[in-house]
Amino acid sequence: MTTRTKVFEGAIELGRIGLVELDANGHFVAANGGFKSMVGLTDVDLVAHHWRITVLPEDHARAEEAYAEAAQRGRAYMEIRTIAPESKTVHQAVTITALRDKANRVNGYFCFAIDVTDYKREQEALMLVVESSPNGLLMLDSKGRILFANHAVEKLLGYTRNELMGAQVETLLPERLREGHARYRESFRVSKSSTAMAGRDLRGLRKDGVEIPLQIYVNRIETVSDDLVLATLVDIGERVRYESQLELAKVAAEQANRAKSDFLARMSHEIRTPMNLIMGMSALLLESPLSGKQREYIDISYRNVRRLLRLINGILDLSKVEAGKLTLELIPFDLTEVLQECMVTIGSALEAKGLEFGLMVDPGVWRYWIGDAERLHQILLNLIGNAVKFTDRGRIDVAVYTEPGELGESGLRFKVSDTGGGVPPDKVDMIFEAFQQGEGSMNRPYQGTGLGLAISKSLVEKMSGRIWVEPRPQGGSTFSFTVFFLRTSAESVQKQRAPRTANSPAELEKGASILLAEDNPENVVLVQAYLGNLPLTLDLAANGQQAVDMRKSNSYDLILMDIQMPVMDGLTATREIRSWEKLHNVPRVPILALTANALTGARSESLEAGCDGHLTKPVERGDLVDAIVQYAKRNVRAENNPTASESLASRRPAFLENRRNDLQKINDALAVSDFTAIQKIGHNSKGTGKGYGFPEISELGAAIEQAAKDHSAEGIERCIAQLSAYIESAQASLPTDSRAALPAMPPVAPAPHSPATTM
Repeated sequence: MTTRTKVFEGAIELGRIGLVELDANGHFVAANGGFKSMVGLTDVDLVAHHWRITVLPEDHARAEEAYAEAAQRGRAYMEIRTIAPESKTVHQAVTITALRDKANRVNGYFCFAIDVTDYKREQEALMLVVESSPNGLLMLDSKGRILFANHAVEKLLGYTRNELMGAQVETLLPERLREGHARYRESFRVSKSSTAMAGRDLRGLRKDGVEIPLQIYVNRIETVSDDLVLATLVDIGERVRYESQLELAKVAAEQANRAKSDFLARMSHEIRTPMNLIMGMSALLLESPLSGKQREYIDISYRNVRRLLRLINGILDLSKVEAGKLTLELIPFDLTEVLQECMVTIGSALEAKGLEFGLMVDPGVWRYWIGDAERLHQILLNLIGNAVKFTDRGRIDVAVYTEPGELGESGLRFKVSDTGGGVPPDKVDMIFEAFQQGEGSMNRPYQGTGLGLAISKSLVEKMSGRIWVEPRPQGGSTFSFTVFFLRTSAESVQKQRAPRTANSPAELEKGASILLAEDNPENVVLVQAYLGNLPLTLDLAANGQQAVDMRKSNSYDLILMDIQMPVMDGLTATREIRSWEKLHNVPRVPILALTANALTGARSESLEAGCDGHLTKPVERGDLVDAIVQYAKRNVRAENNPTASESLASRRPAFLENRRNDLQKINDALAVSDFTAIQKIGHNSKGTGKGYGFPEISELGAAIEQAAKDHSAEGIERCIAQLSAYIESAQASLPTDSRAALPAMPPVAPAPHSPATTM
């Protein structure tokens, strides 16, 4: 034997490569050391014994098939397990070559065996990982045929592995997606720019026909014979359900927010309608001859209605903040005037509590700015008002300083200090939240909604500033805030102020013609009373359609348009009028929206519809007259007409007579169970009775409205009897001259089955 041969044989022995010769019957003829060490046997143990003694019984059948194949084809390959020393299992990869004699008969076999135990263990460990993976794993060939699927795929799609082997992967997708996915898979196969593709969402098709949401990740594995693809399938059903729940929650939240906005819109309108009448009538009564006590009572009523209006405005401001639609004006203003107005407004409250007040403006503070003076005034009043509310003795101090911004912009810093009870440390972080107060119980000594500081915080932040509170060592608290505006000059402030001086009743020319579109008779009376001392002509339209028709046949200097009306609403009527004017090339008549809707967007809706201005009820008489002068643009001189209070007194008999007419309407509606019409009549009486000095009619109107909502015929009949008796009594108590002063004003008939609409 040559040296080279010995080296080769030594290498074979060290490499644990087994060489075996068998006879034609499968008995050992010879075996090298490598094989003998694998199986732990000697020549004595092997020679003349059948190969079965080295192979696990479970693999005998596989080995026999391999030897038969070698005998037939000349060569075969098999993987078998043998028993090694110490009962260890050895995995062998065996190549069998058949040996033939000169007659081409098989007279033996030569086996080349390699110990692949370590490889098999690593493979088993890898398969354990693959099988225990929570995600589905598919091995595909280059044509998209399934070569392997793990247990997660079976569980996810409902197929067995045997059913999946060799199947086209597109069969696991809904039919509508198969063609597109095949193109996607082919483009990935052809493209060599990447060996992996990030997850994409896909719909899978289970064996039972149910579609499921999946996310698929793809990796290319290049081999000598083919390019394989490993597809990872992730079940995203839980994610999709969560996203769906989030979407449903979002929709529900949006619906709830819309419902809240709708509720606020309805409540704003419903509350402002009677408030408009109560404030208007109270203001008119204060101008009439009254006894000392009467004037005191009316004054208290008027002041508390205005207080109620401030509370409502606070809630509406909060709704604007939440909707992100609270906007600020950019108008030149004088800081000194803002501070003086705050002092005048708060003066009576300070005097009533005996509090001292101090105002300090640093000499370096600039006086003229461009910004929203009304909102700055609102912030200061909120803070000063709170200071007065929570201070029983001592003083309130307001200080103003210059505040430079981080980018060099100009700003102001305000400090409002008091000697009150202060803010508890545990309440400092929550007092700027909506509806929160330092004392939150129903028995708290201070009234209010808890919106003032929340709204102030939002306004300050809209002005690029911040607001904070800090305790004072000597007691009380100090609220500070910063705001940033653009500087301007005294001239620009004066120019901004100048046009407003022209709007006075003396600017009107006698005979101005105005159309009032309003469906509530009592609101009509209030406007008539407001304008009673002006020599203008006032035509009435009971709904939007009448307003359109009257505009087409008459020329007006101004139209006062209610928004919520039966038959046709005010916005639609305005659009109709604008279209008609444009079509017939008729000069545009100014239209002023006059509505109780004060929510975000109401003004812009009016302007978009074609209105020139927007007034929100309750509206003061001075504001209404000022708007009429501004928009009518005529020169009407006031004459010595009867005073508004005299006009109101003369209207009370007509009001009672109209309520008597309502009784018949209620009876007629009750006969046909038209509870909607009854509810409207009750609603109108509820909102106007107090304004005319008949609170009992308001109470009975509310009772009729509720009974109609409940479809209670007995309750309605009971209210009819009570209302009839009260009207008799009220008419009998009127002065004789007032009963004959004016004929009954023709009532505006309610539209059957239409929703209640008020001014």
